[in-house]
Amino acid sequence: MAGGKNCSVIFIGNDYTPTRSIENVWNGNKTNWPIFSSIKHNFMVPPGDLPRRMFFLFIPPIGERYRHVHVDFVGPSIALLLMAGMLHYGHASKLPSSAANRSPTEVLLLYTVFMPIAVYILGRLAKAVVTFTEMFALLGYGLSALRVALVLLASIPVPAARLLVCSFTATVQLLSLVFLHFAYMHRTFV
Repeated sequence: MAGGKNCSVIFIGNDYTPTRSIENVWNGNKTNWPIFSSIKHNFMVPPGDLPRRMFFLFIPPIGERYRHVHVDFVGPSIALLLMAGMLHYGHASKLPSSAANRSPTEVLLLYTVFMPIAVYILGRLAKAVVTFTEMFALLGYGLSALRVALVLLASIPVPAARLLVCSFTATVQLLSLVFLHFAYMHRTFV
């Protein structure tokens, strides 16, 4: 568990260990690199737990049961793949004269890389008690801008900084969704 003692939202780390011997596959080369073990640890989630986590991402973190933010990369990866699939379908069905020059995958990867970095830097300047992996998982699971803003509100102690960070995050998230819709899903928008 992370998130600090001043945070009213609970970030839940991934404590899942598989019953099979997948550790032998990962540790076969006997090199002990902590970055790879951390990434591996964030991709191990029980399959039965994913639907519940996906359902909770649409509910604002109000109440004891919904204050939990899971820190893993499986849910955000699935959300990214589903969004890329829908955007590619919409991009393929657009009129050729109104199709965008960049592929939806490029735009999604730019958003996925730069949005967590920007929000993490702003959060650090605002003295938030959220680590980078927690921020990445929050933005990946946070398909709802309200949930992301409420979690950031709870983790930033300075009121003026709350306003700046939360409004920036929610505005960029909503404007990027509007852009993706019109650039790749709307049939005739140029």
